[in-house]
Amino acid sequence: MPQQRKLSVYWLVFCLLVLPATAAAADEFSAPGPQESAPVRLVTGPHYPPLAADYLPYNGLGAFLVRRILEASGSEVSVDLRPWKRAYRESLAGHYDAVLPYLETPSRQEDFLFSEPVFKADTYAYVSAGSDIHADSMTGLEGLTYCNPLGYADGEKLGQMRSEGKITRLTAPHLNNCFRMLLAGRADFVKINHYVARYSLHHSELPHNAIRALPFVVERVSLHLMVPRTRPEAEELVDEFDRIRGRMEASGQLNALTSWYLETVELEEELR
Repeated sequence: MPQQRKLSVYWLVFCLLVLPATAAAADEFSAPGPQESAPVRLVTGPHYPPLAADYLPYNGLGAFLVRRILEASGSEVSVDLRPWKRAYRESLAGHYDAVLPYLETPSRQEDFLFSEPVFKADTYAYVSAGSDIHADSMTGLEGLTYCNPLGYADGEKLGQMRSEGKITRLTAPHLNNCFRMLLAGRADFVKINHYVARYSLHHSELPHNAIRALPFVVERVSLHLMVPRTRPEAEELVDEFDRIRGRMEASGQLNALTSWYLETVELEEELR
């Protein structure tokens, strides 16, 4: 079968088999009421593939899954894409009902309520293939410089090491800039979760064997939907989201949607 036709068939099967399954779930999961007609305004950010990016279907896997969950509760959903800092500010200003996907941190908890995890992922420290760094624990990262893109959280462990002066952070506009800084010797490592690292390295111009992961998990993280605390009925939105998410996870629908999305996007990228 020609490649383009194969991709079309792949998306067709996805739309015919997987999406109707979650649409039908709305009858089972949703509770009738006037809130069903209230649109939910979501916002996500760019340059975080496959979880969020303007060039991906549905603006990324994160928005795709969250939209399916909310639609299964009977809500209408709109999704906008903004730079990460702007998305954060505009959601706090009441322009949006929720923003995603974000790590849960103490500073963010002051302004937002967090859903149950939309994703769980292991993060690793990535170094250049020829690096002399062979750390096998967090202690081995002490004294090093790492790159984290704008809007990316350090995470609890790296944040603590940074506050204690044990490591130094550099900031770049995008993840690929961090990888270039790594190969240029300006940064010692890049910390990122395996979803994003796999996609970014696979679809970048960087040689696939130019970067390697150190053999230990830096952190096991979860990414969430954030709802501003100032939003009317914020707790109700989070509770309803968590209720539907939990049932879709238990039924296997979330895993099915995630697998189909990642496999189809990967095939689509290979055909470009």
